Amino acid sequence: MSSRVVTALICACLTAFGCGEPPLFAESAEVDPMGWAGEDALSFQWEVSDTLQRQDVILDLRHAQDYPFSNLYLFLTYEFPNGKTRTDTVACTLADELGRWRGSGFGDLMDQRFMLQSQVAFPLSGTYRLEIAHGMRRDPLAGLANVGLRLETGH
Repeated sequence: MSSRVVTALICACLTAFGCGEPPLFAESAEVDPMGWAGEDALSFQWEVSDTLQRQDVILDLRHAQDYPFSNLYLFLTYEFPNGKTRTDTVACTLADELGRWRGSGFGDLMDQRFMLQSQVAFPLSGTYRLEIAHGMRRDPLAGLANVGLRLETGH
C-alpha cells in the first residue's frame, strides 16, 4: 500500500472515532497538592433549560500512583433550583484486588471515570449545584490531583 493510502485510512479512522459529541458540561477542580481537607468541598454549578433531555452524570478523578488507598469515598450534595438538597455517598474503586490501578495514566497520574447517574432527566429548569467532599478517614487526604464533573447526552 502506498503511504498516501495509509495516511488517508488513518485520517478517516481518527475522524470517525476521535470526534464524539461534546459534553453538555465539563469542569474540573484542582485538589490542594498538600492534601484535600474533608471540609473543603469542591463545587460545580450548571444550568438546565431542557428538562426532558436525558443526561449521563460522570465523575472524573485524577490521582497519583502513590495514592495510599484502593478506593475513595465521596459525599455528593446536590442542590436543586428550588433550594432543596439531596446527599449521596459514592464509593469509587480505584484499584483491583491485586492493587493494579484501574483507568489509564501517563507518568505519575492516573485518570479514572465513574458513571454517577445514567439517563437522568433534571426535573426543574434553572441552576443546579453539586458539592463533592471526600469521606475518607485520613484528613487531609493526599494523592488526588483533580476532580471533575461531566454531563453528556445520555445514550
